[in-house]
Amino acid sequence: MTIRPIKTALGATLVGTALAFASILAGPLPAAAQSKVEAVPRAGVSFANTVTTRGTITAINPVTRSITFTTPNGASIDAAAADSAGKLDRFAVGSVVDVTYNEIVNVLNLRQKGPGSQMARRDAMKDAAADAAAGRFTKTVVGVDLAANKVTLVDSAGGEVRTYAATEVSTQEMLKKLKVGDTIIGLRTPLSVTAIQPAK
Repeated sequence: MTIRPIKTALGATLVGTALAFASILAGPLPAAAQSKVEAVPRAGVSFANTVTTRGTITAINPVTRSITFTTPNGASIDAAAADSAGKLDRFAVGSVVDVTYNEIVNVLNLRQKGPGSQMARRDAMKDAAADAAAGRFTKTVVGVDLAANKVTLVDSAGGEVRTYAATEVSTQEMLKKLKVGDTIIGLRTPLSVTAIQPAK
């Protein structure tokens, strides 16, 4: 089975992911916050990203070339394995491995103001374990480099800092709407595993 390159898969994935992203994140705010939060236009931005992480395999199928693994922060990743990942039958469920995979990261600006804004943000962040498992995240913008078309986000819960590069013109334009201090909610969608090695 040959996995499509990330650029080929990007267009189709963005459409489906954007629809799912909107439905997942559009849950109602608490009644107290709804009447007090002043709406602020949201800026959606999508990034193609490559991640290398330690993972524990929870399911693997050499025939269909699919693999599921959990990461140290509790995220459950389910993706197809590209030919570059090699033979999957050399790994078993429970194996600890170093995995490299491609993903699409969709982020939505959650800028809000008014007396209810802090309550709305706390509500968005309250189930960190479930969010991590589903690929959802809430972070704060700590840097916007328009010259390099990059944004840097920090996870307030775990302190993890990640920088994402905007390679598409449309994404670069949307990047201009993000400001340091903005609260960002997002969704990660894995595309394909490109490398798997036994953990060292």
